[in-house]
Amino acid sequence: MVTTIQFADEITVENPREAVSVRWMARLFFATFWAIIFTGAIRKWIFPGITALYLLQDVPLVLAYIYALWTGLFSRGYLMLYTVLLGTVISLQALGQIIFVGLNVVVAGVGLHNYLFYLPILLIFPLCLTPRYRKSFVWWNLIFSIPMCLLAIAQAESPKQAFINRTSEGDAFGIPGAEIARVSGTFNFTLFYGIWVALAVALCMGEWLLPKERRAIRNQWLLILCTVTVNICHMVSASRSAIALAGAGIFGALVGAVVLRSTRALLALGSICAMLPVAVGMTYLISPAEFNIVVDRFTGDQYATDNKTRVGDSLVGFLIYPKFSLIGAGIGMGVDAAHVGSVDAYNFTYGLSEFDMIRTVMELGTPVGLLYALSRIGFLFGMVFLSIRIVRSGSSPHVLPLSFFVLAQGYTGDLTRNATMTGSQVMIGCAFILGAYYYPDNISLETTEGISLTRSV
Repeated sequence: MVTTIQFADEITVENPREAVSVRWMARLFFATFWAIIFTGAIRKWIFPGITALYLLQDVPLVLAYIYALWTGLFSRGYLMLYTVLLGTVISLQALGQIIFVGLNVVVAGVGLHNYLFYLPILLIFPLCLTPRYRKSFVWWNLIFSIPMCLLAIAQAESPKQAFINRTSEGDAFGIPGAEIARVSGTFNFTLFYGIWVALAVALCMGEWLLPKERRAIRNQWLLILCTVTVNICHMVSASRSAIALAGAGIFGALVGAVVLRSTRALLALGSICAMLPVAVGMTYLISPAEFNIVVDRFTGDQYATDNKTRVGDSLVGFLIYPKFSLIGAGIGMGVDAAHVGSVDAYNFTYGLSEFDMIRTVMELGTPVGLLYALSRIGFLFGMVFLSIRIVRSGSSPHVLPLSFFVLAQGYTGDLTRNATMTGSQVMIGCAFILGAYYYPDNISLETTEGISLTRSV
């Protein structure tokens, strides 16, 4: 990781052409972000049933890749080298599966897209995420939590058959066995909504780690409002994963306060944690049914064993359950979009495993699957250690709560089955962390003039 950063393109404030390329790449970054936020809304409220629209967010990302190749604005180093090697190995495995086990070419293509298409985000977007654009990213996420909270409340109080709760297929969506809607905000599924919520919570906690003059949101009352709304967003979701991911971000912020050795930050975060029961009470007032089902899903007897099994299987299941296979079941076999048109397309993906890591090893075969899984785990822990280093240097404390959320989702959650949302959101979080290393926000413009804005080690 450190060596990769050493080889990043050097972008200087004295080179106008490179400054322009950074601005244009930043615009493509935000275009990708807004496409992620609103693709689900378009799919479920405007054009339900048109599955191909799930690729809508890929449009600005393709443009970003083309622009990066045209301008040379991408990181060169061991991270790029390993990404290329990993992509080559997985592509050759897919080719072998097509030749030797007759894997459908379309299924393989969708699988390669979900596994590999979002990895280059790490090579291009960090180089445009200067302090200015990182602040904009924080500001828009937190401000957007206000209307998203209102939408989430409306969805929680509406029946699952209501238009506001429809899915991208145009039907009702709720908790299995209960007449209760599952909040999804502008997204078309609660998992994608939960990842956005956790990212927003992490960024919000990062704001409280900063002194007022360095925050993206300097108005204290506005920041308090955003803190309330973003936490209500996950509490009314009726989603265990959304609440757990948000909790990971809050825990990462507490670790950040300890790393900073900041009494002010500890007091601020301690006050937020102390007020969480009030937010929980507000959740009950908003929707008692949603509140009760969440409590039951965390503590109820019928869910207690399931919760323990889910945690254990998500952590080590990929080492235990998959039987040895040199060739694997076929890349893309567990990807929803690969089976559009099948009678049981959604449930088809669970023919292998509900757990992403287990399914990855089964799809790719034991050697390649374990290579991918262990690379994924190693990178996610690397993000945590890099974030600690960034925070210790006095720069961008948002990265530590972000890294804990990314670790929780990337390790135990879905990253490949619905990669257009899960993979892209996680990679954008990692890009923010790398951007904070390339462009520290604790260095003044006077210090950086005439020298590289990126750092080497």
